Amino acid sequence: MFVINGSAGNGNALRVWKKIEPKYRQSKQPYAVCLSTSPEEAEERVKQHLEQYPNCSIIVVGGDGTIHRMLPLLASTEAALGIIPAGSGNDTARGFKLPLEPDEALKVILKANTRSVDLLHAYGTWTLTALATGFDAEVAHVVDTSWYKPWCNRLGLGSIAYLLGIVQMLIRYKPVDAVIEVDGESQHYKRVWLSAVANTSTYGGGIRICPQARSDDGQFDLCVVHRASRIKLILLLPTVLFGKHTKLRRYVEMRRGRSARIEPIHAQLTIGDGELVGRTPYTAELHAGKLRLHIPTEVL
Repeated sequence: MFVINGSAGNGNALRVWKKIEPKYRQSKQPYAVCLSTSPEEAEERVKQHLEQYPNCSIIVVGGDGTIHRMLPLLASTEAALGIIPAGSGNDTARGFKLPLEPDEALKVILKANTRSVDLLHAYGTWTLTALATGFDAEVAHVVDTSWYKPWCNRLGLGSIAYLLGIVQMLIRYKPVDAVIEVDGESQHYKRVWLSAVANTSTYGGGIRICPQARSDDGQFDLCVVHRASRIKLILLLPTVLFGKHTKLRRYVEMRRGRSARIEPIHAQLTIGDGELVGRTPYTAELHAGKLRLHIPTEVL
């Protein structure tokens, strides 16, 4: 079943679907289409399809939000998730080295190679890429609710929207102290700017927040940026784009584990797969091999 979110990427998902459907039809493989008008409708129709065809593939033509909503339906099942990126950020596709070009993404689906990947569980739901709290979560939230994001998307300048959001947060965000526990080991951090529990190496439009993270190793990677002044943070941010921030151990700490508790002294937003999932404190658990995912042959 192809699941198309007509509003993803300001209508880009629908345009992508119209382009690739004739090519998929040539494969002579049977398929169903869910062109949803709401997340709830998509979830219900996918649920019904899975009941009838438990070993099928659910192919999302859309962005990270639509993918995120499919996870509770697909976790621990025999069904596989496929992705044809058509959103504004496409962080899930980037995190799993999936082609961003629709025709190439379709080739991955047609080859039908799958791999079992890990999932994060927090706030009663599943996350595939990363759970972010603090500065980066606030950036994602302010961008998603901004007037300029739709315009940037229409112009194909989605990354510019995030840069504008970063500038906004650099001016007004205030870091807070936090207690962070990993696998039962607690540590108190001063002036925490962000904490990210990551299942993939990138998020936020390709930012390499946890360069060593792998989605099939049974552990998450945690990045904590703390103690930095606002000026130091401005100087540090460019290094995050290329994953070089991990060497700045005075301000950046990397940890690994299967269970994390994030507890700032003040409640903060948490973003999962780019979607608002709740407020701190929260506990995240890593579940190994929970999802089947269509993956390019070269990264199997």
